[in-house]
Amino acid sequence: MKTTAMCCVLLLFWLPLSYGQTTTTYGGAGSFRIGYANLHQVSRVLAPFTPPTLAPLGTSFVCIGGEGYARLNKYLIGGGGYGMARRTLALNTIHAEPFSGGGFLQAGRIILDQPRFWLYPTLGAGFSAIGLTQYEQAPTGEHLNERTVMLTNVNVHLGLGIDWLAVRVDSDDRERYGGVLIGLRLGYQLSPLVSNWQGDDGGMAREEPRYATNGYFVTLTIGAGGFIRR
Repeated sequence: MKTTAMCCVLLLFWLPLSYGQTTTTYGGAGSFRIGYANLHQVSRVLAPFTPPTLAPLGTSFVCIGGEGYARLNKYLIGGGGYGMARRTLALNTIHAEPFSGGGFLQAGRIILDQPRFWLYPTLGAGFSAIGLTQYEQAPTGEHLNERTVMLTNVNVHLGLGIDWLAVRVDSDDRERYGGVLIGLRLGYQLSPLVSNWQGDDGGMAREEPRYATNGYFVTLTIGAGGFIRR
């Protein structure tokens, strides 16, 4: 299933759908993004680092970040970063906070291009990290016996982007334009299995369990861009 999906994305990435089009578009955009992400089996993987009295961590996260890209006619080149968090688990004074985050570079090709709307598959690569912070909370709010474990990894991203120029402002010659962009990002990240868990002091926390930070995300974006169309 994953192989089929990857082949489809790659086919769309290179498939030219606008043979007779003579106009060219250049410019760039930057956006803030927020949405939902799910990391495969992360609750099970973090369980050995979590006090057994706490409830399971779960696999769903809130994803917040930013991104930007340069547009070179039908091609997009850019990158971004993101952080992922979910609610803190607590029992009496014991607290556990799972987290994740990363950064990426990516490229895409526009397969549906309208003056105020464009759609494009993307292919990217980057790094990611998952981890867990535990502590005891004193009556004063101070964190006692705080400790963090973290696993870093590399990954590839397969995605689909949709941008809509919701508010468009044109120059006098209408060749230059820009405005407010609202978009949607759908994707999946794939990573190799690794086990290099690190502790607070930079030393090895433990060698197991092995984990690949695979998962999918759905995020909304809002930003601004400027373009030249000739």
